[in-house]
Amino acid sequence: MLKFAKISIVSAVATILTAACSSVDCPLNNRVYAKFRFAGTVAQLEDTLTVSTPRTIDNVEEDTVLVNRLTNADSLSLPMSYARNEDMYFFSITQRGTGLQTVDTVWVDKENNPHFESVDCNPAFFHTINGVKFTQHAIDDIKVNNNKVTYNDAKAHFLIYLKDRGN
Repeated sequence: MLKFAKISIVSAVATILTAACSSVDCPLNNRVYAKFRFAGTVAQLEDTLTVSTPRTIDNVEEDTVLVNRLTNADSLSLPMSYARNEDMYFFSITQRGTGLQTVDTVWVDKENNPHFESVDCNPAFFHTINGVKFTQHAIDDIKVNNNKVTYNDAKAHFLIYLKDRGN
């Protein structure tokens, strides 16, 4: 009977220790996105917006669509690359009613910072935004509002000021 009690105690302790070691607090959403919010006179996008980014596959450069035909939005979130120090986005805006399309290019200069939670968690990269450049066809201005990009951000990283079409 004493032998059975010892085995039960050892089993219980082993179970508790195993459960304690396997509890890892990995974040449920560890995707890192830059948040762009429309501001100024055009704080709600009425036109149609498509956002793409260039990528190279087998030495052929192609565009990848990140956001397709977004309308009636006040903000959008775009993924940031892990390896490049500068991300490039193509903002294609199609005017409602006229169908006129305008394309602006946005370059985000950034530092990529590896973020370690645990060996059991997926790798993540946080970013520090150093600056932004852009063409000015439909975009009037872009301001950096929050230069630290993590997977836990509520505040917009960029404020986009679109040109008023005079509607």
